[in-house]
Amino acid sequence: MLLLKGLGQACLRRQFLRAHSVAAWRHFVSVSPNVTVSGTKKPSDTDDYLRLIFDDKTVWNQHRILSQSRQALEEQNDQRSVGLFENPDLINAEGFHAAAQRAIQRAQFMVERIARASENGPDEMRKVVKNLDRLSDTLCSVIDMAEFLRNAHPDGEVMEAANQAYADLCSYMNTLNTDTRIHRVLAQVLADKSIVAQFTADEHAAAIVFMRDFEKSGIHLPDARRAQFVKLSDRIIELGREFIQRNPRGIHQLKLQPSSVKALGPSFARSLTAEDGFVYLSTDSAECQMVLKYTENDQIRKQVYEAMNSANRESVIILELLMQTRAELAALVGQDSFAELQLQDKMAKNPNNVNAFLRTLLQHQAPSAQHDIHLLQQTKQQALHLSSPPTVNAWDRDYYMHLYNVSHQLPQQARSLTPYFSVGSVIQGLSRLFDHLYGVHFEPAYVHPGEAWHEDVHKLDVVCEREGKIGIIYCDLFGRPRKTTNAAHYTVRTSRRVDDDDAANDIRYAFPDQPETAIGCLAPPPEATDTIRGREGRFQLPIIALTCDFSHGTSHGGPPLLSMFEVETLFHEMGHAMHSMLGRTDFHNVAGTRCATDFVELPSILMEHFVWHPKVLPLFARDHRTGEHLSLEGVNAFLAQRKRFGGLEVNSQILMALLDQAYHSADAGRERFSSVKVWHDLQNEVGMFPSVPGTMWPVQFGHLFGYGAGYYSYLFDRTLARRVWQTCFEQNPLDREKGQAFRDNLLKWGGARDPWQCVAHVLGGEDGDRIIAGDEGAMRAVGDWGIDV
Repeated sequence: MLLLKGLGQACLRRQFLRAHSVAAWRHFVSVSPNVTVSGTKKPSDTDDYLRLIFDDKTVWNQHRILSQSRQALEEQNDQRSVGLFENPDLINAEGFHAAAQRAIQRAQFMVERIARASENGPDEMRKVVKNLDRLSDTLCSVIDMAEFLRNAHPDGEVMEAANQAYADLCSYMNTLNTDTRIHRVLAQVLADKSIVAQFTADEHAAAIVFMRDFEKSGIHLPDARRAQFVKLSDRIIELGREFIQRNPRGIHQLKLQPSSVKALGPSFARSLTAEDGFVYLSTDSAECQMVLKYTENDQIRKQVYEAMNSANRESVIILELLMQTRAELAALVGQDSFAELQLQDKMAKNPNNVNAFLRTLLQHQAPSAQHDIHLLQQTKQQALHLSSPPTVNAWDRDYYMHLYNVSHQLPQQARSLTPYFSVGSVIQGLSRLFDHLYGVHFEPAYVHPGEAWHEDVHKLDVVCEREGKIGIIYCDLFGRPRKTTNAAHYTVRTSRRVDDDDAANDIRYAFPDQPETAIGCLAPPPEATDTIRGREGRFQLPIIALTCDFSHGTSHGGPPLLSMFEVETLFHEMGHAMHSMLGRTDFHNVAGTRCATDFVELPSILMEHFVWHPKVLPLFARDHRTGEHLSLEGVNAFLAQRKRFGGLEVNSQILMALLDQAYHSADAGRERFSSVKVWHDLQNEVGMFPSVPGTMWPVQFGHLFGYGAGYYSYLFDRTLARRVWQTCFEQNPLDREKGQAFRDNLLKWGGARDPWQCVAHVLGGEDGDRIIAGDEGAMRAVGDWGIDV
């Protein structure tokens, strides 16, 4: 069960705030000569201020001081911590335990209320889905916050407390997985047509999600088989952890002659040479990658490649045990394979459809992959002065790619684009883009004492021109010690309607004969709720956190600058953020990015297409020193270079996705299943390089555990995003009509609508008709659209 997821004082206060605001504003003007002081701030002024709080440390420090001054006024000079994310429990490490225990206590009241719904009458049965959603939100509101903070908070004590709270709540949720009473009541509700007829679209979707999650957890099984399900599930976690954490290679260190690494440079080679005159390289080191890229000697590259892709026997055994145990678990619940079990609630629906998509995509991309192999053959032929095109082996790939790239270097104008991309200008450009598309923009928000986990964290209000404030984004964009280096979007809180919660009756219905149960219970912390213009009721607004690992800035005090790859990364993560902001359903469990995993990447990948369009670049791409616009010639040269060997990259991803399907097929449950044979057969059939005997790269493929038959998803969403881009935005990426249609037909639904319908309605026409059924034909159609490389 994934429940985862006095009048005078007022006047004085306004006057004081105005005085401090003017002081900060005057400083802003002093560092931004293009802005003039006026009686009120214009939208363009806020737009420039948005850029400066990220780019100018002085402006940012002034903004933080103003935040603290405002808090002092609002709290009558009480500047005590408001708690992380304004959660009053989380003012210190000890607060995580209190937050977790409070959530468990409140959840238990809801569990008992749901379990007793049938004996408390039809009105209570009608509220079962709502109460399940409240139960999910109560637990996820702490779990999701703890999940983020255990990865991002700089204080080790707080990280550990967050980690413990996360573990405690996950353990409690595991007990709910075995509570057959909740499943039984939900099944009764879904079987009652009179109740289902009253459901809203997102309520019905939430109910179906809850039921599927229950059943995927084996709760519908008889006691003995359910116990076996739990045992197998625990075993899968143990095997998965061992699969990820252990060193999988059979060869862990290479002993080479110093001449083997001379291409890395004489001084570098000397630094690697040991006292006995040999070079010792760890097979998981960057130096091995450099040998593959720079070393001319074919045999040395082969030796290094074989060592890097070797596998010890224990690693192969663990991989196969993981696949076999998953197959056993699937059979226990009546599925032919683990892929069948995992895909039933995805867009793909079943493994046959996934394979149809991948095989069609493979055929579509074949010319591109063959073109890339031809380039490598030509490069190898010329380098070795051969009379005919040679075979390109796996250990040749990096070396001959490098030779080709050296002979086809980017022009100088494409090598010096970084000054055009300050962090603030890109955030400003994203705000402008979203304003064009959706009528939504960012506004710098005050950060109260204790609200953020680090002084670099910027808080943005997301404001809609029609609805007002619709959410909050915390931007933790700069690197620091102990912070995870992966760019990520974290859902801290989803949207949900709260005015109809009826929480006051939880104890009454949960323990009707034991009113004393309420004595000593922990009251829930006060929640900030908002109204939204044009919508009935009150809502909790979505909160998300974006993390990146950008550099703070140049040594001479300039703004923090981004590489072109980092610009795309920020656009990608903001695509997730907009999905969270605009997918505001009444039910937490289907809000924002809580949707099918093979659908969730579509909005974020789509955003990557916007970055380099000639109509989007002027929104953010100016030289921070001169104000000069970016050269389109330089951008086009960069894009052309980046597409080099893209066909090989896509082919490799297809091969990995097919392997993921093969390992999670029914074959994994058969006695003669050999992960080694499956890998080499697929590599020879699908890959662009002959398989290398004695190697077994899949033991390093950690996504086999994390994705589990879902690795195709990113390819699938790349293909969908490309088609949406071509159909809706390529001609005019600032088209409000198209943007609004994308918002209304896809983003706003979160996971509350069939994603095939969402995409079909966005595309319209023949494309929409071809895929709306969401069957094998639809999957083949998507595969035939291909990926732009």
